[in-house]
Amino acid sequence: MRSTKKKTKISLRYKIALFTVYFVLFIALTAMIDYYAYDLINPWIFIVLSFVGAIWATLVHVKSKEKSKADELAHDLEEII
Repeated sequence: MRSTKKKTKISLRYKIALFTVYFVLFIALTAMIDYYAYDLINPWIFIVLSFVGAIWATLVHVKSKEKSKADELAHDLEEII
């Protein structure tokens, strides 16, 4: 038997808001790492890693379909956008 799962479509605005939440989180974390690295590492590496990490976290979050605190933050941000 097939299980009947209700598919909910996630809007693009919500995905952008969720990406923004994760991007700000990764930027804050990598900024602390860059601060304590005493500028030994190029900051662009941290920006690129934050961008890639935010994309990966957004895809995993959307695919898992579980609610978390990031969803609440994204919902508040989506209302602003």
